[in-house]
Amino acid sequence: METKRDGECNTFAVAPGEKVDILELEELGSRYGIAMYLYFEEDLARNSTLQKDMDDFEAVPEYERPFIRLEKFIAFAASQDPTFRDKLKELPLILEVIACGEMTLAGTHHRYITTLMPFLDDMEALDI
Repeated sequence: METKRDGECNTFAVAPGEKVDILELEELGSRYGIAMYLYFEEDLARNSTLQKDMDDFEAVPEYERPFIRLEKFIAFAASQDPTFRDKLKELPLILEVIACGEMTLAGTHHRYITTLMPFLDDMEALDI
């Protein structure tokens, strides 16, 4: 399936352009086996594809890429601040769904959703 950037993604329960709580996306990914990716750079998120980015950044260490698996981001943040999850429950971090699709990584077929981290201007009240 090609990357979809508009309309509802079949069987994904979200659509590109939707704003969704990070913990809800984590649950959706865990429950339905959907790989969630969080992008930090808007231009890359909107104008590239996950497959291209995986190829382009293959040699870059995982935590230095401009995108990361959502669950790894949450785990890293929680390792730095044990109250991170509680903070997210008190003040949700809302991500924008950018695209969804399917691809093969290391010989395994994966469904995925890419999301975009809000800019710091949009996160003014979140103290992380």
